[in-house]
Amino acid sequence: MSLLDKLEARRIDPSIEEAKLLNEAYKRIQQSDSVKYVIGAMQPIDPEYTKNTYIQGERICNQLKSRLEDNCEYEYQGSVTNDTHIKAKSDIDVLVLTGKFVTLESPQEVSSPYKGNPIQDLVDLRKDCVSSLENAFPQAEVDSSGSKSIAIEGGSLTRKVDVVPSNWFNTNKYAETKNKIYRAVQILDSKKLERLKNTPFLHNAWIEHKDSETNGGLRKAARLMKSLKYDTETIDLSSYDIVSIAFNMNNSLLNFPNKQELSIFSSCLAYCKTLQSNINLRESLNVPDEHRKIFTEGHATLQGLNQLTYELEKLSNDVLQENFRSFKKLEEARVEY
Repeated sequence: MSLLDKLEARRIDPSIEEAKLLNEAYKRIQQSDSVKYVIGAMQPIDPEYTKNTYIQGERICNQLKSRLEDNCEYEYQGSVTNDTHIKAKSDIDVLVLTGKFVTLESPQEVSSPYKGNPIQDLVDLRKDCVSSLENAFPQAEVDSSGSKSIAIEGGSLTRKVDVVPSNWFNTNKYAETKNKIYRAVQILDSKKLERLKNTPFLHNAWIEHKDSETNGGLRKAARLMKSLKYDTETIDLSSYDIVSIAFNMNNSLLNFPNKQELSIFSSCLAYCKTLQSNINLRESLNVPDEHRKIFTEGHATLQGLNQLTYELEKLSNDVLQENFRSFKKLEEARVEY
């Protein structure tokens, strides 16, 4: 299958009328397939498809609410929540936050110390989630082999949903502002029996802020590079780290008017090449919420960056060769759609 064929296949939701495909930008482009791919990959997934993803998430939440004894709260995280998802049938993460305790960041003091065992409570919550999902969706497949999430898909569900047992972690910034974006969570690692801090709402807030400053350019760059990862199956970088690379690009590299998306594509390639050659810059980059470096042990590697850069350059060559009569440089091109 060509890249364009793969793009179309993953942007279709067979459960919704195929007439929705008429709204896809690449269908209206009178250009080569490589240009159609670049422009199509940058666009958001049809809102109707995304709405259906949330509906499936709500089904999971409603069943857990009716079955779990713990007074849990439920939140979403992941690419669907920040609009960098690239599949019509994207999966979604449901955070199941225990109602038994909340962790406070030092030096906050607890007025009524919790006498239970937080790890054991989350282990028990995880077991209860598994049994509840199996009982609520007997035709679906419930996979609890992952250390952090419980995956459920199939049966009557039209999306894969990852259920993530966790607890609230109130940061000092959240205590000061009461702004939810600063509220963190701790996710259970059931294999290591430890809790991992995560700030999904702050991550999303930074994505939204940067995207608004770049006329939608950040999300377009992120979706394009994530699309190449998915469609080529050759890029060993996580989607999270790819979005983080895009986030670190200077606003001037992302801020272009609509129909000049090939300039964003050119910027992605140029920036990845810069990261390849500049080790100090590469190793200085943080993920959006700054809780870790992008290129650090267990996460993004130079090899993965090389793979991404190679695929970007290969696609760039295809675009230029197929359109040599129309333009000589990507940044000179204007694509009508």
